[in-house]
Amino acid sequence: MTGRTRWLALGGAVAWALVLFLQSSSSDAGSFLGFLPDGSDKVLHAGAYAVLAGLLTLATGRPLLAVVLATAYGVTDEIHQSFVPGRDPSVGDLIADALGATLGATLVAYLVRRARRSPLE
Repeated sequence: MTGRTRWLALGGAVAWALVLFLQSSSSDAGSFLGFLPDGSDKVLHAGAYAVLAGLLTLATGRPLLAVVLATAYGVTDEIHQSFVPGRDPSVGDLIADALGATLGATLVAYLVRRARRSPLE
């Protein structure tokens, strides 16, 4: 990874964290999920934190650190939601965040290793 790529990934991670914060700040953030079956929001949580951890993996080059940082951000997000009217913190959401972060960091680390091994032709 070049220094420029790492900085771009870090900027992307910060921007994505801001998107997650703004979404969590909304009292009706989950209202559009009314058409989904119960528990489907966990898939969205996992996907959102997979993106965050993937970007953090690109930025740091350390997938485990990326998982820890993304999961820690998930903890702060759940705490934050306890102060937003109509929102409640959820251990289930946090578990989905951590699983998604693990999946995202692992996938990005694998893809980076694979790209380094076989040059594009």
